[in-house]
Amino acid sequence: MKKIENKYLFLDKIKPVLRKSKFSTINMDDMARHMDISKVTLYKYFSSKDEIIEMFVDHCIAFLQNADVQLQDEGLSWGKRFHMLYIQSLQCVLYMPDILLEDLKSVYPVLYDRLVTAELERHRNLRRFYEAGVEKNVFHPVNSTLSVVQDDLMLRQLVEPSFAVRHDFSLKQALFEFYKMKKYQLFVPDMLDSVDDAEMEELLLQTIQKISY
Repeated sequence: MKKIENKYLFLDKIKPVLRKSKFSTINMDDMARHMDISKVTLYKYFSSKDEIIEMFVDHCIAFLQNADVQLQDEGLSWGKRFHMLYIQSLQCVLYMPDILLEDLKSVYPVLYDRLVTAELERHRNLRRFYEAGVEKNVFHPVNSTLSVVQDDLMLRQLVEPSFAVRHDFSLKQALFEFYKMKKYQLFVPDMLDSVDDAEMEELLLQTIQKISY
C-alpha cells in the first residue's frame, strides 16, 4: 500500500512537467530529477517512461470521466452547476493543453485515442446539461454542440500567455469576462439572479492559484 501511495506522489510531481513538455524530450533522468529521487529509486516504482506516461493519461481520463457528475444533481441550483461546468472546462484546458494533445497523438496514438474517447463522452454530458437547461426554460435555446465547442476553443485561447499580452488582460480578468459573456448568452433574464458572480470570482482565483502552484 505504501509503495502505491509513493508511486502516485511521485507521479503528482511530474504531472506539471508532462503538461508543458514534449514527451520525446523527457528521459528517465529528467523524470527522476523532477520527482526529486534517484534514478535507482525511480526504477523501483516505474518500469519505464511509457508506464509513467500511461499512468498520467489514465489520470487525465479519470478526471474527464468524473468532472461532470454533479451537473446532473438537481439539488444544486442552475447557477452553481453552471459555475461547476465553467471551472471544470477550464481545468480540462489547463490539465490537457494543446501541446500535450498534439505530442500524445504523435508519440502515443493509442493513449491519445483513449483520451479523446473520454473527452467526447464528457462533451455528450455537457450537451445534455445545456439541453436540459433549455427544456426547463433556464437557458436560451442555444445550440448545445456549438456551446461546448465555444467553451473549449475560447478557453484554450484565453489561457495562452500571448493573449494577455496582446489584449492587455490579466488571466483572471479574461476568464471572468468570458464567464459573464457565457452567463448572459445562456440564462434567460428571470434566471440571471441565480448566478453569483462573486462566487465565480473566488472560484477562478482558487483555480488559477492552484494551477500556478
